[in-house]
Amino acid sequence: MDSSDIPAANQTILIADDDESIRQVLMILLRSVGYRIELVGNGSDLIQRAQVIMPHLLLIDVMMPDMDGYEALRQLRNDTRTAHIPAIMLTARGEPKDLVHGFDSGADDYVIKPFNTVELIARVRSQLRRATRKPVRSPLTGLAGNVLIAEELRFRLRREEPFVLLYADLNNFKPFNDIYGFARGDRVIRLAADVIVACVARIGEHDFVGHIGGDDFAIITTPQHITPICRAILTDFGLQVQELYDPADLERGYLEGVDRHGIYRQFPITTFSIGGVTNRYEQFAGPDEIGQRAAEMKAQAKSLPYGSYVVDGEIENAFAS
Repeated sequence: MDSSDIPAANQTILIADDDESIRQVLMILLRSVGYRIELVGNGSDLIQRAQVIMPHLLLIDVMMPDMDGYEALRQLRNDTRTAHIPAIMLTARGEPKDLVHGFDSGADDYVIKPFNTVELIARVRSQLRRATRKPVRSPLTGLAGNVLIAEELRFRLRREEPFVLLYADLNNFKPFNDIYGFARGDRVIRLAADVIVACVARIGEHDFVGHIGGDDFAIITTPQHITPICRAILTDFGLQVQELYDPADLERGYLEGVDRHGIYRQFPITTFSIGGVTNRYEQFAGPDEIGQRAAEMKAQAKSLPYGSYVVDGEIENAFAS
């Protein structure tokens, strides 16, 4: 059975169009083939509703009052909660420049008004099939995974506006996981994700947080937020992770165990190291290149004292006076 034939009762489509008659037509059409439908009439309501219901697909009219569909989609793409949701733009404009603008804003597909109902349903099913095949989010943290991190980096590189990719990695996580077990190790990873998301939300604006895998995380923000975000993450995580250690180990200040080479060692309390790279001084061809440079900065940070972060080769410490 093709996945387009599977009943769609568990899939929600959020439709944004300022024309009530078009909203009603789309609702009747898509409900008739089994989808759950939510309706909004402008870009601001689209953003708010998408964050609440987390639909499986967005149908967005390009021309809406106050905030057009391009800007609404751009903001949704910059929110880690909604960045992965596929979006089809509805437009009366079929010029190549309009299509390019939409794809640069994060659109996955286009339907030209007046639309053919058979074609529209086929495009909806196609986007939903593609979405189910992509492992877009970490099952442990719920954060955007590597597919979405790469898409966000391509989007930022195309815009040619200043940004920074921060690569955050936990120190001494493996011995923690080995000694306390995977269940408590998972709690550390979830805590790390929660701390990063909270700090970025408190300091940044339309920033992006992703979970690369294991104990590695990605943050995409603007250069002016580098110092406050790095300091907040290093400080907040350093305090909160202590609650996951046994009192005796915490009082001693380290765990005792054998490393991967079979040598007895004392492993300090788990902390973050953060490295990053901006697009201010280098031109990057794509996500792989900028990711490699950020990884180099992170490796340098891991060799430095606790609280250090390195961006574009410049070393800072969150606890320096």
